[in-house]
Amino acid sequence: MNTTLNYYKNNSKILVNRYESANVSSVQSLLLQTFREKNKLLEIGCGSGRDASFMFKNGFDVIAIDGSENMITEAKKTHPEISNFLYTKVLPHELEFKTKFDGIYSIATLMHLSFEDLKLTLLKIFNLLNIDGKFLISVSLFRDDIDKNGFDDKGRFFLVLPQNKWIELCEEAGFKIENIQTNNDGLNRSGIEWLTLVMSK
Repeated sequence: MNTTLNYYKNNSKILVNRYESANVSSVQSLLLQTFREKNKLLEIGCGSGRDASFMFKNGFDVIAIDGSENMITEAKKTHPEISNFLYTKVLPHELEFKTKFDGIYSIATLMHLSFEDLKLTLLKIFNLLNIDGKFLISVSLFRDDIDKNGFDDKGRFFLVLPQNKWIELCEEAGFKIENIQTNNDGLNRSGIEWLTLVMSK
């Protein structure tokens, strides 16, 4: 994930502006439907802080993490209301908390992990959830902008798996799948399709 993190480190200001302008109303609506008000939530891969801020303003207790220290710095500037709840943690090995969460969500992050790191991350997420806790992920299902090794021209790695494989990996970690959705890209990029899964412990 090193070249991926380098990209986010070197382009954090540009990316924050892009993320803040993305049309994510459908995902944010699903977040509100998935979690109960005042739930203790963890966001994995918070980027600009857009979704963490949205959930905070809607009455949720949110902690948000990102693997890029520069992205966290920009997120704190963009959303000062959540600056005390933003932390730098690199997946999978730094995904450690002393507390458990009612809900965990991760938008456009987990597909940057290697297959083995993804499996470990899913197990760690399962263990961080309270019983009956909810987990929501959104990952790119198809991309036409990557090479045969999974890298795009910016050096970012993407793990491209079919829908049934994402479901299988989540179920192997212990999750029960509750909702499956596929969506077009929120930045209107053609050739990119997204899979959103809602599941419970």
